[in-house]
Order: sequence, then structure tokens, then C-alpha cells
Amino acid sequence: MTIRRPSAKELSQMTPFSMKNPYILNFCRVLVEKKGEKHSPEGLKKLLNDMYKLFENLLGQNMVKALPEDKRKEYLTLCEDLNQLSYERIAEIFDKHVPNYQEIMKETMKQFADLFMRNRNFDPKEFEQAMKERPEQDE
Repeated sequence: MTIRRPSAKELSQMTPFSMKNPYILNFCRVLVEKKGEKHSPEGLKKLLNDMYKLFENLLGQNMVKALPEDKRKEYLTLCEDLNQLSYERIAEIFDKHVPNYQEIMKETMKQFADLFMRNRNFDPKEFEQAMKERPEQDE
């Protein structure tokens, strides 16, 4: 079985939920298990969602850092006006100028695992209390 990257067109047609990478979700789940944390199904879902967002953010930062300086500036300029940004343009910049994306993913996973394992345990009771105190937000 060969793993292929989805095309920019396929990516643009995906819903946010379906865009979550199952390998990254599994990675997060394994980290929680390895740390020995126990959670209710709702607490685990919230934790995994938060972890996924944090991982995605860290990976994005690392990918941008990996760009050559001129391409990094070009990408950051494009990000200032999101109307200019498309999956095709992002793919063009990153596919051509970050050839070692697999190594960046691997290093990001190590970095994320280290951060997660060093931080305090997630307490579902704190989450429930924070949810009661937090004003409603669209997600």
C-alpha cells in the first residue's frame, strides 16, 4: 500500500473534522496512555483535541522555520492577506522548499512528546470547572 498526499483540491473539499490526521491523533492517544493518565470519555476527547491543536501549531512553526529566509518572508507576507492564500500556493512553497518534511515531523513529535510528558497532568475536574466559568464560544 502506498501512502500519497491528498491534492490541494482534495484538501480544500475536506471538512475540518476529516482533516485530522489519524496518525497524529493516535500519537496523542499513545502519549496520554504512556503518561498513565485516566480520563472520562469526554475529558479524553477534549484533551486529544487540545493536544492535536497544539501539535499542529508546533508543526506549523517548525515548517515555517525550515523554509529558506526568502521563502519564509514570502509566506509570511501571503499570510497577512488570507485572500491571497490557497492550498495550491502553500503546497507550492512548502513542497519545493522543505524537502525534509519527514524529518521535521519526526523532530516535532519528539519535541511535543517531551513537552507533554514534562507538564502537569490534565485534570478533567479542572476542565469541567473552567467550562462552567467560560463564556460560550463557537468552535
